[in-house]
Amino acid sequence: MNSDNIQVIQSFIKDGDAKKGVAEWGAAKIGYLKALEEFNSILEIDPKAPVTPEQADIERIIKNRIAEVDEHLASVHREKGETAMAHKAWQIAIEELEEATALARDENVKFLEEVKALLDKARAKNRDHLLHNEMTPFVDRGDDFKRSGNFGEAILEFQAALKLVSGLPEDHKFVTYIKASLTDCRRSIIRPYLARINRACHAGKYAQAASMLKRAQLLLDSRDNVYHAFLEQLKEKIHLNLKEDEFVETEEFEAPEVWEQAVKDYEEALDLYSSFTATDPFAPAYTGVNVFEDRFLDSRRKLGKLYKTRADRLRDQTKVEKAIRNYKEAIRLLPRSDKMFHEAFRELKKLRAQVAVPNN
Repeated sequence: MNSDNIQVIQSFIKDGDAKKGVAEWGAAKIGYLKALEEFNSILEIDPKAPVTPEQADIERIIKNRIAEVDEHLASVHREKGETAMAHKAWQIAIEELEEATALARDENVKFLEEVKALLDKARAKNRDHLLHNEMTPFVDRGDDFKRSGNFGEAILEFQAALKLVSGLPEDHKFVTYIKASLTDCRRSIIRPYLARINRACHAGKYAQAASMLKRAQLLLDSRDNVYHAFLEQLKEKIHLNLKEDEFVETEEFEAPEVWEQAVKDYEEALDLYSSFTATDPFAPAYTGVNVFEDRFLDSRRKLGKLYKTRADRLRDQTKVEKAIRNYKEAIRLLPRSDKMFHEAFRELKKLRAQVAVPNN
C-alpha cells in the first residue's frame, strides 16, 4: 500500500468525519464505507502479503468510525420507529426498529431491550391491523345478517371471521366480540324452540317438548353457560312428566355423538335454508336459488337414515311401538325418491297392521 493509496483512503475518512461533525450520520457512514472498500480492494491485489502495522491501524480507525456512526444511526431509527408508532404506521415502525436493532452494538443491552419491547408492540399492532382488515368484511356481513334476523347466515360469517383470529389470545377484543356475536345468534335460533317447548308443556305434550329441547341443546354454543344451565333445568322438569315409554333411546344402536352430530347438522342446515335470502339480482354471484339446499337435503337424509336403521333394529327386537315412531321420523326426513323411504313406509304399514294402529 503506497502513499497514494493511503491518501485516497484518508480523504474518504476525512469526508466521513466532516459529515459526522454536523450529525449527518448516514452521509458519514457512506464516507467510511468508501474508505473501507478502498482499503479492502488494495489488500485484494496481493492477498498473501502480510498486513503491516500501518494497514492494521487504518482498518481499526475505519471500523471504529463505522461503529460510532452506527450507534447514532440506531438511535435515529429508533426515534423514527417511535414516531411511526405514534401515527399508527405499524409496518414502517417495524422496519425502522428492526434497522435500529441491526445497527446497535451487542453490548448495548439496555438499548436492545427497549427496542425489542417497542418492536414487539409494533408487530402485535400490525398483526391486529392486518387481521382487522381481513376479518372486517365477514364481521360486517355477520352484523348485517344478525340485525335482519338471518341468524344462520350470520353464524357462517362470524365462524369465518373466528377462523382468521384463531391464533389470538382468548381475551383479545376481536375474539371476544366474535364469540359473543356467535352466542347471541345461537340464542336467537334457540328462542323459538323455547316458545314451542313451553306451549307443548302447557298442552301436556312432554314427549314432543323433550324432542325439541334435545334439538335446542345441540344448537347451543358450548361456551354459553347461562343457557346451558337453563336448558338443563328445563330438561329435568320435562323428564319428571314423561311416561316410561316416551323416553327415546337415541343411544341404543349408535354412539350418542353420532346422533348429536347428525341432529346438529340437520338443525343448522334447516336454519340456514329457511333464513336464506336471495342476493341482489344485479350482483355477479346471483343465482336465484337457495345456496343451502344441497346441504339441507344431505343432512336431512343422513338423519333419516339413522332413524330408519334404529327402527329396523327395534322391529327385529319386536319393540313395535318404538319402531313405528322411528319409521315415522325416517319417512318425514327421507326424500320420496329415496329407496329407504319406500322401505321404511312398507315396514311401517306392516307394523301398523300388527298393532291395529289407525293411520294418522
